Amino acid sequence: MAIILTSLNYKGGVGKTKNSTLIAYEVAKKGYKCLVVDLDPQSNASTVLIRTKQAHDPDNVFSFEKTLMTAVREESLENLAVPIIENLDLLPSYIDFANYSTFLDKRFGVVEEGDPDYHEITKQKITYFNQLLTPLKEQYDYIFIDVPPTKSYLTDSAVMASNYILIVLQTQELSYDGAVQVLEDLRKLAIEFNADFEICGVLPVLMDSNATLDQFVLANAAEIFGEENIFTNKIPNMARLKRFDNTGIIENDRHDKRVVELYEQVASELIERINFFEKGEINDE
Repeated sequence: MAIILTSLNYKGGVGKTKNSTLIAYEVAKKGYKCLVVDLDPQSNASTVLIRTKQAHDPDNVFSFEKTLMTAVREESLENLAVPIIENLDLLPSYIDFANYSTFLDKRFGVVEEGDPDYHEITKQKITYFNQLLTPLKEQYDYIFIDVPPTKSYLTDSAVMASNYILIVLQTQELSYDGAVQVLEDLRKLAIEFNADFEICGVLPVLMDSNATLDQFVLANAAEIFGEENIFTNKIPNMARLKRFDNTGIIENDRHDKRVVELYEQVASELIERINFFEKGEINDE
């Protein structure tokens, strides 16, 4: 049965999608069967991973026959996964996934807070994607869900499907505020809708590791989330990360390898943290 993880922050541009894709890439390289589910209509995770596929297998022309939104309407996500590299598949998103909320309204009805059926209908909406995902859980060791940087049915659906939440924190005040708001919304989903997850950690993405603001935000995060929940491995400001948007994830030169080696360490720490919750023990990678 797959372990399902969603990376969250309500502030855009903090590196949430890059972290999801690179961590999934590295976990797959360790021999775990992984799936990335792109629930963001901007489809940035899909773009990066499709380019990764093309970079690693340039002789094969790639196209997909249906979008994730089409599969949702057909009530089956099976046979949609696109192989990227060995052990890593993708459920690709497209701009039409912006219609997901409208689809839920049509299927379950429109309600507002205060309506007698608000709680029941909202729960049906935010657990529906998990029902669709369930047949795939036996096929993978890890499922990584990428979501938009906003509070929506998409993010709530991802949380309700997840065993673990990874909070991505860029060391700037707005990102910190977004992470704190995520924490409040997670508490609400746990209390009101019985969301069953653990926060496996906070992954800092540093703007400038020597800057006073970075250290200030990290200190505040440690106070709010707990020092033990801050990842030991931190992501520095790396120009090569931006290049992966165009090239896909590659390992062609020392700059590429420096990035993937760092994310190999992050992936190992993530697995170690998850194993702590799963087995109550630390498993050295």
